[in-house]
Amino acid sequence: MFDVLITGGTVVNAWGRVTADVGVVDGKIVALATPGRLSGDARVTTDATGMYVFPGGIDAHVHFDIRLTEAMAAQSSTRGSRAAAYGGTTTFIDFSLQHGDESLVGSVEQKLAELKSRKPVVDYSLHAMVTGRVPLRVLDEVPDVVSGGVTSFKMFTTFAGNSASGDLFSDDGRIWGVMQSAAAAGGLVMVHCEDDCIISLQTERLYAAGQQQGHHIHRARPVLAEEAAIRRMILLAERTGCPLYVVHISSADGTLAIADARARRVSVFGEVLHNYLVFTNADYARDDGLLYHNYPPLKEQTDQDALWRGLANGSLDTVASDDFTVPRAAKLAGQVVDNVTGGHNGIETRLNVLYSEGVAAGRLTLERFVELTSAGPARLFGLHPRKGAVEIGSDADLVVFDPRPEWTVRLEDLHSDCDYSVWDGHTLQGRVHSTFLRGMPLVIDGEWVGDGVVGEFARATAIQAPTNNGAPGDFVPATPVGAYASE
Repeated sequence: MFDVLITGGTVVNAWGRVTADVGVVDGKIVALATPGRLSGDARVTTDATGMYVFPGGIDAHVHFDIRLTEAMAAQSSTRGSRAAAYGGTTTFIDFSLQHGDESLVGSVEQKLAELKSRKPVVDYSLHAMVTGRVPLRVLDEVPDVVSGGVTSFKMFTTFAGNSASGDLFSDDGRIWGVMQSAAAAGGLVMVHCEDDCIISLQTERLYAAGQQQGHHIHRARPVLAEEAAIRRMILLAERTGCPLYVVHISSADGTLAIADARARRVSVFGEVLHNYLVFTNADYARDDGLLYHNYPPLKEQTDQDALWRGLANGSLDTVASDDFTVPRAAKLAGQVVDNVTGGHNGIETRLNVLYSEGVAAGRLTLERFVELTSAGPARLFGLHPRKGAVEIGSDADLVVFDPRPEWTVRLEDLHSDCDYSVWDGHTLQGRVHSTFLRGMPLVIDGEWVGDGVVGEFARATAIQAPTNNGAPGDFVPATPVGAYASE
């Protein structure tokens, strides 16, 4: 007897698609067969005829239960994870926060304990955020963090002092040091790439010209700031041998910098946010246009076009949400270029928007869609093959997706703890129908059925580079996985 049987759907992996029935027992996929070949009863049966069966989405960049400033205080993982499930995401990767003299291991343990206490309804993994003037003993803790199943470390080349996002800046020397430690331990370093010196000068110029209003934020943080920081970080990655993951790339020149490095076989990977694929800096001119802002700021249409090309041709590797959901009043609290509030309420809309704007619009294949939303993040962050694939032996994290409906996003139909959405009123093609976490139904035909389901910590193992065609990449060995005291 199957716990779950999904029948008649087109199963889509990063390497191909096939019409098949999917059988699930004890949270794992145990059977893939020609429709009608799987016999026996099932506790839950879903007819996916005319629909796709995707591996559960992995959102590699979210922020829950964190306060950086008075305005930048994110929603809880309890609410965020429920929104994730409605949007077809079955695993999110959140961030611990180390600052000053704090222990890196301690910050990770604290975050994992907090997530466990919140009882999110989908699975979760973790990046370790390392900020400021990193003490040498924090560098020494990197191997212990990797051995505990957290293999990725995020740093910032911007946000110094009392910035709109708090004090997060680390100098190149500290980033170089963390890269050295991560490379030796089998980890990866993620960097928010914007050059703080260029931003400082541009901000001063805007104030001098009386143009400090928030809708000029893209001029305060120009494309050059992103490209300059990316190229510096690529140099450090190349010299240390540390894989580099550039978060939320927003420009054509940033995309080109990564492509140039890849041509030299540097292990550098790029992430795009789905809001960058739809909105541009022209949206800042709208009434309440700062609702559309995130860091880095929105760029020109030509930059957006380059992001789509990079996603299609393999120059860029993942699409995330960077969900940092704050109330509307907090989002609009900063009205000048050096205190505009960032953040995006996006975990629920990510898969639906990327399918509509990418696959339905002819920009992406189905296989590439799966690579960008699930398989690629799973490989990069040590979750594959447990996550990111519809394969025998993988977790039965499954999304049934109906490509047929055309529908309009309405704020009242979303499930995050937020009183606005930049997607309110946006018309999309195709929609998540049902979501399963390790074989447990969370959403069936758009209705919540997941009471009592609790997500688990998914420990990262080895890093594996994603590829454009979904074929297995080369593994980068990581330290054997251990366990944190909080688990």
